[in-house]
Amino acid sequence: DQTPDIVINVVAASALERNLLLTTQLIDMDPRMVMALNMYDELEESGDTFDHEAFGQLIGVPIVPTVSKRSRGIPQLFDQVIAVYEDESPVVRHVHINYGEVLEPSICKLHQEIGLCENIGSNLSKRYIAVQLLEGDEDAEKLMEGLCNQGKNVLELRDKLLKQIESLLKVDAPTAFADARYGFIEGAFRETYTS
Repeated sequence: DQTPDIVINVVAASALERNLLLTTQLIDMDPRMVMALNMYDELEESGDTFDHEAFGQLIGVPIVPTVSKRSRGIPQLFDQVIAVYEDESPVVRHVHINYGEVLEPSICKLHQEIGLCENIGSNLSKRYIAVQLLEGDEDAEKLMEGLCNQGKNVLELRDKLLKQIESLLKVDAPTAFADARYGFIEGAFRETYTS
């Protein structure tokens, strides 16, 4: 019901690629966000290199390496939180994850239908709600049922779009979205991570 001022997204650097799935969901929600790349010492000790600044530019989120058990990077993290809050971070920008030629048109159609709901607040990302509905999120369904008279039409359209998605992709929608998110992460990793 409320929009946070800032989200501090804590991601373990030890299993970075796997841990970024939540980050892609947050990107869809479009809050102001800073990523704390925690246990960064383990990444450094492994010999792997990660250009976290370039990765942050790609996803539109400032990233601060931290080692919380030693308080390393914590002052820099809070400096970055303040910079984002005061709109002074050059890294912050909204990024749309491109879900591909089958999912994107479905998201757009559902987004337009959701836009007809008069009772949805401006603090809620209609694109995010569309993605959540296509993924079968029960909270998103309840939100649509409770917020607008148009909710029934939105859910009927969603059901129709789900059939099209599953027919074209031969997988269920949640799997298709997860695959697209991992593809997004993998693409950004190719440019910024070296084993």
